[in-house]
Amino acid sequence: RGVDLVVEVAHPCVTQEHGEDILGHADLMLGSPTALADADTEGRLRAAAARGSHTLYVPRGALWGCEDIARMDSAGTLQALKVTMTKAPGSFRPQGWLSPRVAAAVASGTRTVLYEGPLRPLCPLVPNNVNTMAAAAVAAPRLGFDGVTACLVADPSVPDCHIIDVEVTAVPERGRSLTVTSTRRNPAEPGHVTGSATRHSFWSSVQGLSPVSPVPPLSVT
Repeated sequence: RGVDLVVEVAHPCVTQEHGEDILGHADLMLGSPTALADADTEGRLRAAAARGSHTLYVPRGALWGCEDIARMDSAGTLQALKVTMTKAPGSFRPQGWLSPRVAAAVASGTRTVLYEGPLRPLCPLVPNNVNTMAAAAVAAPRLGFDGVTACLVADPSVPDCHIIDVEVTAVPERGRSLTVTSTRRNPAEPGHVTGSATRHSFWSSVQGLSPVSPVPPLSVT
């Protein structure tokens, strides 16, 4: 019997370098969906999944309300989606120009907004920290990585939890909009990238995969 599913939980470069080969033989679950922020990588993986008749899965991780977001996007009623992630400065693994900004936040000892804007350019700067945001972009493909707004906050007053705020805005109807805001406080060890509850959510996504139900080539689970 061959391999049915490969689960990546290391770094987006694994998928970028080996994802196509894996999808030629098995389904692939991305623990680092920030890899899909690179449009070329997403295109190659989608094509490989179609050729191999396999599926690229993205676990919801710490994304609360994933199903509702996906339904609204599919119906064309999702107007805006913002994900704010707040962690202690030591929980970030920044690269590039974001590194000195995180260092300055550590030195100041105060709450600092590190980034606010489109999700796509943020992903390669903190690829291990914003996978929840990437899952949101996959759940809402009409917005995608360019349409989802990301806000990254360093706050030394929350050393033992990761806070994720999700703000959803629907298309106005008769001049009024539906808005939904959720806050998730996830216990986490100081300095850890991933909160404890997210690990359970990830494992639940793996266990929930069905070997018989048809799914699209790219699916959030």
